[in-house]
Amino acid sequence: MDKQLIRTRFARSIRSYAEYAQAQTVIASRLCSLLSGVLTEEPHKVLEIGCGTGTFTRQFLKRFRPEEMALNDICPEVKGTLADLLTPQVHFTPGDAETCALPDDRDLIVSCSVLQWFEAPGAFITRCRTLMRGGGCLALTTFGPDNLHEVTAVTGTGLNYLTMNRLHDLLTEAGLRTVLTEEEHLTLHFPSPTEVLRHLKHTGVTGVTRTSWTKGRLAEFSAEYLSGYGAGDGSVPLTYHPIYLIAKK
Repeated sequence: MDKQLIRTRFARSIRSYAEYAQAQTVIASRLCSLLSGVLTEEPHKVLEIGCGTGTFTRQFLKRFRPEEMALNDICPEVKGTLADLLTPQVHFTPGDAETCALPDDRDLIVSCSVLQWFEAPGAFITRCRTLMRGGGCLALTTFGPDNLHEVTAVTGTGLNYLTMNRLHDLLTEAGLRTVLTEEEHLTLHFPSPTEVLRHLKHTGVTGVTRTSWTKGRLAEFSAEYLSGYGAGDGSVPLTYHPIYLIAKK
Protein backbone atom coordinates (compact mmCIF):
# COMPACT_ATOMS: atom_id res chain seq x y z
CA MET A 1 0.00 0.00 0.00
CA ASP A 2 1.52 3.33 -1.11
CA LYS A 3 0.52 5.55 1.82
CA GLN A 4 2.11 8.64 0.30
CA LEU A 5 0.10 8.21 -2.89
CA ILE A 6 -3.09 7.68 -0.88
CA ARG A 7 -2.41 10.84 1.12
CA THR A 8 -1.65 12.87 -2.01
CA ARG A 9 -4.81 11.75 -3.82
CA PHE A 10 -7.04 12.48 -0.84
CA ALA A 11 -5.39 15.86 -0.28
CA ARG A 12 -6.18 16.81 -3.88
CA SER A 13 -9.84 15.86 -3.45
CA ILE A 14 -10.50 17.85 -0.25
CA ARG A 15 -12.43 20.67 -1.90
CA SER A 16 -14.54 18.40 -4.09
CA TYR A 17 -15.12 15.51 -1.68
CA ALA A 18 -18.38 16.67 -0.11
CA GLU A 19 -20.00 17.23 -3.52
CA TYR A 20 -19.00 13.85 -4.99
CA ALA A 21 -19.04 11.50 -1.98
CA GLN A 22 -22.67 10.42 -2.28
CA ALA A 23 -22.07 6.82 -1.23
CA GLN A 24 -19.79 7.76 1.65
CA THR A 25 -22.42 10.17 2.98
CA VAL A 26 -25.08 7.43 2.93
CA ILE A 27 -22.68 5.05 4.69
CA ALA A 28 -21.86 7.62 7.39
CA SER A 29 -25.56 8.19 8.04
CA ARG A 30 -26.20 4.46 8.30
CA LEU A 31 -23.36 3.97 10.78
CA CYS A 32 -24.74 6.79 12.96
CA SER A 33 -28.14 5.11 12.96
CA LEU A 34 -26.63 1.75 13.90
CA LEU A 35 -24.66 3.33 16.73
CA SER A 36 -27.82 4.97 18.07
CA GLY A 37 -29.33 1.50 18.38
CA VAL A 38 -26.28 -0.08 20.02
CA LEU A 39 -24.96 2.53 22.46
CA THR A 40 -26.84 2.40 25.74
CA GLU A 41 -25.36 5.65 27.04
CA GLU A 42 -23.69 8.78 25.71
CA PRO A 43 -20.01 8.13 24.85
CA HIS A 44 -17.70 10.37 26.88
CA LYS A 45 -14.37 10.02 25.04
CA VAL A 46 -14.42 9.34 21.32
CA LEU A 47 -11.69 8.75 18.73
CA GLU A 48 -12.48 8.95 15.03
CA ILE A 49 -9.91 7.43 12.68
CA GLY A 50 -9.81 8.82 9.14
CA CYS A 51 -12.17 11.74 9.71
CA GLY A 52 -11.44 13.25 6.29
CA THR A 53 -13.45 16.41 5.72
CA GLY A 54 -15.88 15.51 8.51
CA THR A 55 -18.65 13.65 6.64
CA PHE A 56 -19.25 11.21 9.51
CA THR A 57 -18.16 13.65 12.23
CA ARG A 58 -20.89 16.17 11.49
CA GLN A 59 -23.61 13.53 11.47
CA PHE A 60 -22.28 12.00 14.68
CA LEU A 61 -22.18 15.32 16.53
CA LYS A 62 -25.81 15.99 15.62
CA ARG A 63 -26.79 12.85 17.55
CA PHE A 64 -24.19 12.64 20.33
CA ARG A 65 -22.47 15.10 22.68
CA PRO A 66 -19.19 13.54 23.83
CA GLU A 67 -17.12 15.26 26.49
CA GLU A 68 -14.08 14.94 24.24
CA MET A 69 -13.62 13.81 20.64
CA ALA A 70 -10.25 13.30 18.97
CA LEU A 71 -10.23 13.42 15.17
CA ASN A 72 -7.43 11.77 13.20
CA ASP A 73 -6.57 11.68 9.52
CA ILE A 74 -3.50 10.86 7.45
CA CYS A 75 -3.93 14.17 5.59
CA PRO A 76 -3.06 17.19 7.76
CA GLU A 77 -4.57 19.34 5.01
CA VAL A 78 -8.12 18.39 6.06
CA LYS A 79 -7.87 20.45 9.24
CA GLY A 80 -9.02 23.56 7.39
CA THR A 81 -12.29 21.88 6.42
CA LEU A 82 -12.95 20.96 10.07
CA ALA A 83 -12.82 24.54 11.39
CA ASP A 84 -16.55 24.60 12.15
CA LEU A 85 -16.18 21.46 14.28
CA LEU A 86 -13.01 22.16 16.26
CA THR A 87 -13.51 23.32 19.85
CA PRO A 88 -11.73 22.68 23.14
CA GLN A 89 -13.72 19.43 23.23
CA VAL A 90 -13.15 18.40 19.58
CA HIS A 91 -9.55 18.41 18.40
CA PHE A 92 -7.58 17.17 15.40
CA THR A 93 -4.38 15.09 15.32
CA PRO A 94 -2.89 14.24 11.90
CA GLY A 95 -0.97 11.03 11.23
CA ASP A 96 -1.07 7.48 9.92
CA ALA A 97 -3.37 5.70 12.38
CA GLU A 98 -1.43 2.45 11.98
CA THR A 99 1.71 4.02 13.43
CA CYS A 100 1.14 7.47 14.98
CA ALA A 101 0.41 8.24 18.64
CA LEU A 102 -3.33 8.12 19.43
CA PRO A 103 -5.27 8.94 22.61
CA ASP A 104 -6.38 6.05 24.80
CA ASP A 105 -9.08 5.50 27.44
CA ARG A 106 -11.79 5.67 24.76
CA ASP A 107 -15.43 4.65 25.24
CA LEU A 108 -15.88 4.71 21.46
CA ILE A 109 -13.52 4.38 18.50
CA VAL A 110 -15.08 4.84 15.08
CA SER A 111 -13.67 4.61 11.57
CA CYS A 112 -15.88 5.18 8.55
CA SER A 113 -14.79 3.99 5.08
CA VAL A 114 -11.09 3.81 5.97
CA LEU A 115 -10.03 0.28 6.99
CA GLN A 116 -9.56 -0.86 3.37
CA TRP A 117 -6.55 1.49 3.08
CA PHE A 118 -4.63 -0.09 5.97
CA GLU A 119 -1.68 -2.41 5.44
CA ALA A 120 -2.52 -4.57 8.46
CA PRO A 121 -6.22 -4.24 9.40
CA GLY A 122 -6.00 -7.00 12.00
CA ALA A 123 -3.14 -5.29 13.81
CA PHE A 124 -5.04 -2.00 13.67
CA ILE A 125 -8.13 -3.58 15.24
CA THR A 126 -5.93 -5.05 17.98
CA ARG A 127 -4.43 -1.62 18.53
CA CYS A 128 -7.90 -0.14 18.87
CA ARG A 129 -8.66 -2.65 21.61
CA THR A 130 -5.67 -1.39 23.61
CA LEU A 131 -6.97 2.19 23.28
CA MET A 132 -10.44 1.32 24.58
CA ARG A 133 -11.83 1.21 28.09
CA GLY A 134 -13.43 -1.97 29.34
CA GLY A 135 -16.89 -2.08 27.83
CA GLY A 136 -15.77 0.32 25.09
CA CYS A 137 -17.13 0.11 21.57
CA LEU A 138 -15.40 -0.12 18.17
CA ALA A 139 -17.52 0.84 15.15
CA LEU A 140 -16.15 0.31 11.64
CA THR A 141 -17.30 0.58 8.08
CA THR A 142 -15.18 -0.66 5.21
CA PHE A 143 -15.88 -2.24 1.83
CA GLY A 144 -16.37 -5.80 0.67
CA PRO A 145 -15.16 -7.72 -2.41
CA ASP A 146 -17.86 -6.36 -4.74
CA ASN A 147 -16.75 -2.78 -4.18
CA LEU A 148 -16.18 -0.87 -7.45
CA HIS A 149 -16.18 -4.23 -9.21
CA GLU A 150 -16.98 -2.64 -12.57
CA VAL A 151 -13.79 -0.57 -12.49
CA THR A 152 -11.72 -3.51 -11.28
CA ALA A 153 -13.03 -5.72 -14.08
CA VAL A 154 -12.17 -3.14 -16.73
CA THR A 155 -8.77 -2.01 -15.40
CA GLY A 156 -7.55 -5.18 -13.70
CA THR A 157 -6.55 -3.17 -10.62
CA GLY A 158 -8.20 -2.59 -7.25
CA LEU A 159 -7.86 -3.10 -3.54
CA ASN A 160 -7.95 -6.53 -1.90
CA TYR A 161 -11.17 -6.20 0.07
CA LEU A 162 -11.94 -8.49 2.99
CA THR A 163 -15.23 -10.34 3.36
CA MET A 164 -17.60 -9.63 6.23
CA ASN A 165 -16.82 -13.06 7.70
CA ARG A 166 -13.10 -12.38 7.64
CA LEU A 167 -13.59 -8.99 9.28
CA HIS A 168 -15.69 -10.64 11.98
CA ASP A 169 -12.82 -13.10 12.56
CA LEU A 170 -10.34 -10.22 12.92
CA LEU A 171 -12.52 -8.66 15.62
CA THR A 172 -12.70 -11.99 17.46
CA GLU A 173 -8.95 -12.55 17.13
CA ALA A 174 -8.40 -9.10 18.66
CA GLY A 175 -10.42 -10.11 21.71
CA LEU A 176 -13.55 -8.12 20.86
CA ARG A 177 -17.16 -9.30 20.96
CA THR A 178 -19.03 -8.53 17.76
CA VAL A 179 -22.52 -7.16 18.41
CA LEU A 180 -23.48 -6.15 14.86
CA THR A 181 -22.50 -7.01 11.29
CA GLU A 182 -24.29 -5.77 8.21
CA GLU A 183 -23.52 -5.33 4.53
CA GLU A 184 -25.29 -3.83 1.55
CA HIS A 185 -24.76 -2.84 -2.07
CA LEU A 186 -25.21 0.77 -3.17
CA THR A 187 -25.34 1.45 -6.90
CA LEU A 188 -24.69 4.90 -8.31
CA HIS A 189 -25.44 5.73 -11.95
CA PHE A 190 -23.40 8.01 -14.19
CA PRO A 191 -24.01 9.36 -17.69
CA SER A 192 -20.72 7.93 -18.98
CA PRO A 193 -17.60 5.99 -17.91
CA THR A 194 -15.69 9.28 -17.96
CA GLU A 195 -17.99 10.57 -15.22
CA VAL A 196 -17.22 7.45 -13.17
CA LEU A 197 -13.54 8.37 -13.29
CA ARG A 198 -14.36 11.97 -12.40
CA HIS A 199 -16.34 10.75 -9.38
CA LEU A 200 -13.48 8.53 -8.21
CA LYS A 201 -10.93 11.30 -8.70
CA HIS A 202 -12.95 13.85 -6.73
CA THR A 203 -13.46 11.45 -3.81
CA GLY A 204 -9.76 10.52 -3.70
CA VAL A 205 -10.29 6.77 -4.06
CA THR A 206 -7.90 6.34 -6.99
CA GLY A 207 -4.85 5.97 -4.72
CA VAL A 208 -4.06 2.40 -5.79
CA THR A 209 -1.83 2.88 -8.84
CA ARG A 210 -0.13 5.75 -10.62
CA THR A 211 -2.11 5.22 -13.84
CA SER A 212 -1.58 7.82 -16.55
CA TRP A 213 -4.85 8.42 -18.38
CA THR A 214 -3.86 9.09 -21.98
CA LYS A 215 -6.54 9.81 -24.56
CA GLY A 216 -6.15 6.29 -25.95
CA ARG A 217 -6.34 4.62 -22.55
CA LEU A 218 -9.41 6.66 -21.62
CA ALA A 219 -11.14 5.67 -24.89
CA GLU A 220 -10.32 2.01 -24.24
CA PHE A 221 -11.62 2.22 -20.67
CA SER A 222 -14.86 3.84 -21.84
CA ALA A 223 -15.44 1.28 -24.59
CA GLU A 224 -14.87 -1.69 -22.26
CA TYR A 225 -17.00 -0.20 -19.49
CA LEU A 226 -19.87 0.47 -21.89
CA SER A 227 -19.54 -2.99 -23.41
CA GLY A 228 -19.73 -4.69 -20.04
CA TYR A 229 -22.14 -2.47 -18.12
CA GLY A 230 -23.61 0.24 -20.35
CA ALA A 231 -27.34 0.88 -20.62
CA GLY A 232 -29.09 1.81 -23.84
CA ASP A 233 -28.67 5.52 -23.17
CA GLY A 234 -24.93 5.16 -22.53
CA SER A 235 -25.20 5.51 -18.75
CA VAL A 236 -23.25 3.14 -16.51
CA PRO A 237 -23.45 1.87 -12.91
CA LEU A 238 -20.84 1.92 -10.16
CA THR A 239 -21.27 -0.41 -7.19
CA TYR A 240 -20.24 0.25 -3.59
CA HIS A 241 -20.25 -2.68 -1.14
CA PRO A 242 -20.18 -1.24 2.40
CA ILE A 243 -19.76 -3.46 5.45
CA TYR A 244 -20.70 -2.27 8.95
CA LEU A 245 -19.25 -3.80 12.11
CA ILE A 246 -19.70 -2.88 15.76
CA ALA A 247 -17.87 -4.72 18.54
CA LYS A 248 -17.31 -4.30 22.27
CA LYS A 249 -14.36 -4.88 24.59
